[in-house]
Amino acid sequence: MTDARHTFASGFSGRAGRVVRDILAALIALAVVGLVIFLAAMLTAAFLVVAGIAVLAAAGFWVWRKLRGGRASARTSQARSSGPEILVATRGPEGWTVDGVGPSSR
Repeated sequence: MTDARHTFASGFSGRAGRVVRDILAALIALAVVGLVIFLAAMLTAAFLVVAGIAVLAAAGFWVWRKLRGGRASARTSQARSSGPEILVATRGPEGWTVDGVGPSSR
């Protein structure tokens, strides 16, 4: 039976083989940690780019709604063309009335 550690460190003495293995294990661990950090940074950057584009789109939509008017202004555009409707409330014998419509006529 041959020991796997013995075949890996062929040509090295026992202590030198362990040192080489330890160094390789440390390099692999550092590479994995570096890869995880790199991928986390890339995902964070991608998220920030997408969030920035979303904020710009929302701001553009807000400006467009302010300049062009929203859906509500399309419904009231006919009312604006004939002028605003002014309601006058006066105090009558049965309370407040608006344009002659009192509470008893409902």
